[in-house]
Amino acid sequence: MPLTEAHLRYLLAIYEVSQTHLDISSRSIAEKLGVTKPSVVRIMNLLMERGMIVKEHYGKIYMTDRGIFVAKEVRAQLERVLQNFPPVNIELTEEERFAAALALTSALPERAFVGEYERLFGTVSDEAAEPEKAG
Repeated sequence: MPLTEAHLRYLLAIYEVSQTHLDISSRSIAEKLGVTKPSVVRIMNLLMERGMIVKEHYGKIYMTDRGIFVAKEVRAQLERVLQNFPPVNIELTEEERFAAALALTSALPERAFVGEYERLFGTVSDEAAEPEKAG
């Protein structure tokens, strides 16, 4: 299953929260995105399967090196889309522009985000799932 727009949105939210908080919880991500905690848990499981995050038994979430790398790649692609956003006939809010740019970014093949990481460091099964406690 490829990374969807929702997966990328959650990954970016986790990355952004990790920049200011050592301990990340499902609740903090739910609050940031305005979603329910069960929604966060579902996406977290997929991101854990992809080797992008580690969730401790007591609920703390940490990004792995792979997750940080992919989040930075997604953010860079998103910024490029926003800088070259096509003109439309209506005025868009910043939130609408972001959502549209994220949809365009998520339409890119997953290799646009993870391909360089795998080329440099190997696949997720090759790496020890040691979390990097970003902060």
